[in-house]
Amino acid sequence: MTKNVVIVGAGISGLSIGSLLSKDGVNVTIYEKMNRVGGRTASTKFRNHILDNGFHIMPFYTKSFIFEILRRLEIRSKIQMAKVADIAFYSEASFYKYPKGILDILNLSMINFKSRLNLLRILFPISFYSIKKSEELDSLPLITLTQDLDKETKSFFDAISMLAFADIPEHISLGEFIRTIIRANPFRGGTSEFGYPQEGGYDQISKLLANYITNKKSNILLNSVVKKIVVENGRVSGIITNNNELVKTDLCIVSLPSYIAINTLFDKNIFDTKYLDYVQRLNKTTSVVEVHFALSEKLDDRQVVFPVGDRYTTKGIFFISNITSTVSPPGEHLMLAGTPVTFDTASNSDDIKIVAKKIKDDIREIYPKFDKVLMWERPMAWKLVESVVKEPGLVWKKKMPHTISEIKGLFFVGDSTISYGIGTDSAAHSALLCYPQIVSFLKR
Repeated sequence: MTKNVVIVGAGISGLSIGSLLSKDGVNVTIYEKMNRVGGRTASTKFRNHILDNGFHIMPFYTKSFIFEILRRLEIRSKIQMAKVADIAFYSEASFYKYPKGILDILNLSMINFKSRLNLLRILFPISFYSIKKSEELDSLPLITLTQDLDKETKSFFDAISMLAFADIPEHISLGEFIRTIIRANPFRGGTSEFGYPQEGGYDQISKLLANYITNKKSNILLNSVVKKIVVENGRVSGIITNNNELVKTDLCIVSLPSYIAINTLFDKNIFDTKYLDYVQRLNKTTSVVEVHFALSEKLDDRQVVFPVGDRYTTKGIFFISNITSTVSPPGEHLMLAGTPVTFDTASNSDDIKIVAKKIKDDIREIYPKFDKVLMWERPMAWKLVESVVKEPGLVWKKKMPHTISEIKGLFFVGDSTISYGIGTDSAAHSALLCYPQIVSFLKR
């Protein structure tokens, strides 16, 4: 396999597929429009703290699709992961330990014993479903399962939804939720443990993959924009860069969100209207407001706390420094709190300030010392957090396929293509699923 392969985008999916192909000795060139790798998995330094754009964790840790890629590349040992395991609910002025396994639900004192048994009756059977059976429920929302439950039990599902999907049950596919429960089932070799890079910054994973690619003598070109993918007679023949250079290739892998790529990288009339409509339906986003807080003292020894109940705007509080102290200078502590919002709210600076204030009010109630130890805060809003990995009817095999039969040599990877999981895990899964198809094409 010696063909030149072009990859558009150096996000997790582009780096994942680029790494797998580089391992095979394939000459890969990745074009990335930004001045860094990682795509939406970005970390920045602010006042000597490492801030991620959101709370990124490696889900299911050793069962994660990202972990599987690092294992295949034999570089797993080159990144140390801290476990995210000390998780709690906060309700009615009390903390309750998050159940690590299904049977731990029996000890969840936040809800009464009868409700715990009812919850176990629901979750235990679906944790043994097959993936195929879960697919049959992809078009239903999670609330199909929760709508008849009592208020306290619904709050439990709210917390699970925030940890696993960063959203509310109404926006989450029942099938995708079931696949999450399946992967966490210890009786099937699953795990509910999560991981975060010990060095701080989730983009450590992107950097590790990028280093692997360049060490294999393949190329990652930063600040390099692909204007167009050239298709002639039903085949990819090259790309045109931002300086109008034609780069010849018969194999191009697109790791941008599929609906963006289809509408921006190709000549008109390459795709028929029916196909365009199918892809465009995936153009859905969710939005969040989050606030990073730097503290002079540790407020809590826990790593993650989920306030439950309608009275709280804040849906998750993440003590990043408790996961790994490397994200903060000595003597300082980093905390992130956030909540899902509407697109309009995330687009309005005044509304963002209002939500940020409500988040602070929630934290003051839970932690009375908060104002005393607060050093600075940094509110942000994200409008482009994709929701297609979790919405009813838009998940798993309902997303865009990796190939289009009418165009040879064109492949799509990323969390808007066929895959399950969320965010970076979905992007890595997409690369793993598409990889055999690309290898097959290369061998022709």
